[in-house]
Amino acid sequence: MRTATALTQETIFGMADGATYSGMLCLEEDGKRYFFSQAQVDGEPVTLPHARFDSREDALRGLASVASGTCQTAHTARQPTSDRT
Repeated sequence: MRTATALTQETIFGMADGATYSGMLCLEEDGKRYFFSQAQVDGEPVTLPHARFDSREDALRGLASVASGTCQTAHTARQPTSDRT
């Protein structure tokens, strides 16, 4: 995930299509864009496909769409437990 100095931080929790999600939503120093410093779906870390969002609502929709499976992520953490080493 991205590390940057954030103007504000907010913890987000929710459910989408039976999956639970959470994340640390941050507003960039310039006060114009949002990003997640970390995010999880069903307890597993995920990387969101878009690093920045134009609004808080866009960021929340982005994380919910990842949790519901309508948006693919660029992560490898959500593998079946038997496949992990």
